[in-house]
Amino acid sequence: MAYAGKDDWGVMRKGLILSAACAALSLPASAAADGGPIMPLSQVQAGMDCTADTVVQGTTISSFDVHVINVVEQGGEGARILVSVSGPAVTPSGIAEGFSGSPVYCPGPGGVPENIGAISEKIGQFGNNKGLVTPIQEMLGEPVTPPSSAPRLALRARPLSDPLMVSGLAPSLLSVLRRAGQHAGRTFAAAPAAPTLDFPVQPLVPGASVATSYSTGTIAMGAVGTVTYRNGNTVYAFGHPLDDAGRRSLPLEDAYVYDVIDNPSAGAGGSYKLAAPGHTVGTLTSDTPNAVIGRVGAAPRMIPLDVTARDLDTRQTITEDTQVADESDIGNPLGSSMLSTIAPLAVGQAAIDVFDGAPANQSGAMCLRVQLRERHTLLKFCNRYSGTGGGGELASNVPALASGAASDAASAVSLIDQVRFATLHVVKVAATITARRGLDVASILSARAPRIVRAGSHVKVHLRVQLYRSSIRTITFGLQIPHGLRGRQVALLTGGGAESDSLLAELIGLFGGGGGGGAPGSLAALKAAFAAVPSYDGLSIVFGKQLPHHVFRDPKLVINGSAPLTFVVKGK
Repeated sequence: MAYAGKDDWGVMRKGLILSAACAALSLPASAAADGGPIMPLSQVQAGMDCTADTVVQGTTISSFDVHVINVVEQGGEGARILVSVSGPAVTPSGIAEGFSGSPVYCPGPGGVPENIGAISEKIGQFGNNKGLVTPIQEMLGEPVTPPSSAPRLALRARPLSDPLMVSGLAPSLLSVLRRAGQHAGRTFAAAPAAPTLDFPVQPLVPGASVATSYSTGTIAMGAVGTVTYRNGNTVYAFGHPLDDAGRRSLPLEDAYVYDVIDNPSAGAGGSYKLAAPGHTVGTLTSDTPNAVIGRVGAAPRMIPLDVTARDLDTRQTITEDTQVADESDIGNPLGSSMLSTIAPLAVGQAAIDVFDGAPANQSGAMCLRVQLRERHTLLKFCNRYSGTGGGGELASNVPALASGAASDAASAVSLIDQVRFATLHVVKVAATITARRGLDVASILSARAPRIVRAGSHVKVHLRVQLYRSSIRTITFGLQIPHGLRGRQVALLTGGGAESDSLLAELIGLFGGGGGGGAPGSLAALKAAFAAVPSYDGLSIVFGKQLPHHVFRDPKLVINGSAPLTFVVKGK
């Protein structure tokens, strides 16, 4: 239910906003509602009784009362307006995450309501009924100097949409993402998937819910706030930055609010809007210290990320589609593309979803393909994975197949971000996963071969292995004796490749902007580095101090362990 202010000017303002919303629905695409009159900071006075607009359920804009306490100086961020809030829309939650951007209207000359700015930060007191408003002039790009009498706010306020909302992730993957985010000062919170109900496209008028996303589809990641002001097709929201990264190219979306989750604590885990992005209605183009700014109209370019996974035991196949914002043409303002973060999460999630309940023992394979626009280049690799339990992520219990495949995907896609010789454009990313229950692994028991051999000759090696919780098998393969050897030689036959790097470590590295050392210097070098991401998981042999040589790879088994072989090598 909408809550109106007590004064007549509040009723007048509601009429103006309703008229603007109706106008936005009836005007052609080239026209839009205007944000209405604004009040300069110099006219904002302590003691003013005002109202603000936001959505607390569904798409309906509700109002609540705002009382101006004072104009303050917020550290190096300039002027802010300290306010208290009240009314049914903010009881008992207080100012919740997602309220950022809620426009505040105070009575101007003749009682006409004027926009003074956006609720943008909370100050951390119990009840969360006090917060800060970013002056509307700051949001519209006009520098505002706090009055000389403005007190300096001693405490550090926190932006109201600081957590990034993520949908589509299993708890184990979300746990890894959260731990990685802590190293970069980013907070991630679980959000519902996009609403299943078919709500109509909402006009982005002041007070309406608005979202912007790094990705949409199966794995959706972004932030939800409120529209503060609109001038033609230009939309101002949040009252604080998303990443403070300047120029952007992200989806600008409407949003649906399921409810406000009440937790009026003073800590970081306070009240928040349980909300999800809805329809893409334009492009977020600017990410400034005092607002995010976008334009209603054309959508930004997105990179399709398709993952197909097949359960070899049940023959069931799933397909999960995600779209990732492509900011390559504006220089990837975060330092690396969001594809490097989203791709491993999408791969890992499909490897979890393909099983109807994660089995303790898993085996499988993944092939990853990345199509580049430049010279129609195709980057690709395949790798196989086997493991038990947490698969290297014990604290979060990410299954082995998901952890290994996601880690390799992160290593591979981040290579594109390291390139310095050109701006590369990803056309499409596709991953295929096969999975089965059980371990396709064997352990070496012993090895035998002819004892007296000639340099350069080929001999047969008979390897006795124990299959995991199964039978003993003998595997035979050919081995060439190096030409330069003579006399008695002890060789060590070793199976298994190095395990994939930790998914957590990969994500921490990505949030740090990626590395530049050893960056591929050409498309050919990039293709080679991409293909070399998987570790060799076959058998290798070392003669004395020579380097290891790959000698055999079983297409169905990963063979672990080692065994010595002794030869007496004669000349030809």
